[in-house]
Amino acid sequence: MKNIKNSTLLIIFGILALIVLLFFFYDHKKGERSFRSDLFTIDSARVSKLTIYPKDRNKQILILSGSGKEWKITRGNKSWPADTGMLRHIITSLLNAKPERVAGDKSSWKEFQLTDSASVRVVVEQGKDIVADFRVGKISFSQDSRGNFGRQGVSVKSHIRVAGDDKVYVVDGFLSMIFRDEASAYRNKLISRFDRNQVNRLTFNYPGDSSFVLQKQDNLWTVNGKPADSARSMSYLNSLANLFNSEFAEDGEIPVTYSHNLKIEGTTIPSIEIQGLADEGAKRFFVKSNMNTSAVFGGANPALFRQVFLGKGKFEKVPQKNKPGKKK
Repeated sequence: MKNIKNSTLLIIFGILALIVLLFFFYDHKKGERSFRSDLFTIDSARVSKLTIYPKDRNKQILILSGSGKEWKITRGNKSWPADTGMLRHIITSLLNAKPERVAGDKSSWKEFQLTDSASVRVVVEQGKDIVADFRVGKISFSQDSRGNFGRQGVSVKSHIRVAGDDKVYVVDGFLSMIFRDEASAYRNKLISRFDRNQVNRLTFNYPGDSSFVLQKQDNLWTVNGKPADSARSMSYLNSLANLFNSEFAEDGEIPVTYSHNLKIEGTTIPSIEIQGLADEGAKRFFVKSNMNTSAVFGGANPALFRQVFLGKGKFEKVPQKNKPGKKK
């Protein structure tokens, strides 16, 4: 009888253990399926159009359309070439946007800036098919588990909601910051890019008699044939070697002619020309480059103009004064 009772107890224990395991497995799977594992199904090679609906209903919608290296931005009857690299980054970000958890439901839309009036809506198309329709809301930053808050230790999360789904999803990264309702956010911001070590001549054509030439001869820089400050010359080249700007001039104020011209030449690089105009009276400053003919940069801020168009005195070598000798 003792043996029977022990065997019966073992059977009952086994059945109970099995029931517990089944319930645990069921709850685990149920938790996994309580929200979608993928927000979008996108083929990066087939994406042809992104429509961005601004928060402000008075603004016109923004359309990014194209494929490969040919993308353009359209707003109303105006259009501009888009930054192809940025479009690739946007599409890659959508491919990598996986939901980590559900942060709330419809009652929390306001908290996460996902109401219709507080969020930017994005519609992604592949040909005639809509493959994503969502809104981007609040972005949050937090420390990692080690308490770090540096570039490597910060955790960045975006909150989004998908059309037809009331849930608020949390995804890793800057998705909420990528989609903006300003055309300038997607335009080509390049002014100049080159290998500074290949440059050997810069010609500055300015009004009056202020023009000059900065040239490298036998690894030494000269300004109008006289020794130049090599450190300042290289520092200047560094500032132009990878130059971008996001302040685009308004269509109605783009200059017809320019007063300043900088020509950059080198052994193995194509000639680069940057033009500028400074209207001190109106406090308007403009810069354009042949590396990005679609854009004129400028406005009230003179910083870019003054960075590019330096005077000859900035490069001249300052003679060192002879220090008096020590008395014996």
